Amino acid sequence: MGTPWDRAADGYLEHWIPRFLPYHTDLMRELAIPEGARVLVTNSGPGGNEVLAAARAVGETGHVRATDASARMVEICREQVKNAGFDGWVQCAQADAAAVPDGPYDVIVCAFGLWQIVERELTLRSWSRGLKKGGKVGVIAWGPAEVDDPFEQIRDVLHEVEPDVSTHSHSVVADREKTERMFSECELSMVRHTVVRHSLTFPTAEQFVGALRESCTFRRVWETIGDERFARVAAKFYDRCGGPLEPLTFAPPATIAIAARPGDEVTLLDRPSVRAVGTQRR
Repeated sequence: MGTPWDRAADGYLEHWIPRFLPYHTDLMRELAIPEGARVLVTNSGPGGNEVLAAARAVGETGHVRATDASARMVEICREQVKNAGFDGWVQCAQADAAAVPDGPYDVIVCAFGLWQIVERELTLRSWSRGLKKGGKVGVIAWGPAEVDDPFEQIRDVLHEVEPDVSTHSHSVVADREKTERMFSECELSMVRHTVVRHSLTFPTAEQFVGALRESCTFRRVWETIGDERFARVAAKFYDRCGGPLEPLTFAPPATIAIAARPGDEVTLLDRPSVRAVGTQRR
């Protein structure tokens, strides 16, 4: 039967990838990936956005490796790559986020996957050591958190109705100071920190909850507590947002953070040369 993420993969491609496209586009633009580069996309999911964007950027003279822990996500990603005609220079493989196979890389990308990683420090150190000189790591993560964000609202309701069921917060360390510290503790130096917003629209609150339940991290929650208990969570959420048929439009903030090895010079959007501060590794 696979994992909850395997079972959520097809729905994730349908419901979330199109909505996350503007965020992924912002991250890839900020990274300014050059033609011919070697790029690793970790936690790639079904690969509908950042993997294809990386493939277009590097062209046939470059190389993209897309990895995800979910076998079904990798399968869909491979299909997406083949349909786009990029399979000649893009490889898709099942792997842990900390794995950096066939490195070093010019760019390592992780879109909305960092908050899922339990051993975050180990993973970031692995990415740092998997970079070429002048290489860069680019991540985007939800946050800073806002209390009226439906993502946060339904998490609050879950903890109220099902206090024994844990979920990861969508908002990782997002403010500049904490993000900078996180990188510096993992042999990296932050060179850019940007908060972006884009509108997410659902025709009804019920459709939002369905998309979460079927094709996001809440899939595991739903499978753990079952239909009846999950329905109580949903009902409480609907009370907060005006009812199950109430349309939802919100613009959750997300943080783009780009880092490099201390002492390296990197290229970013509108900045041909940026030196990462800190002590250079030997």
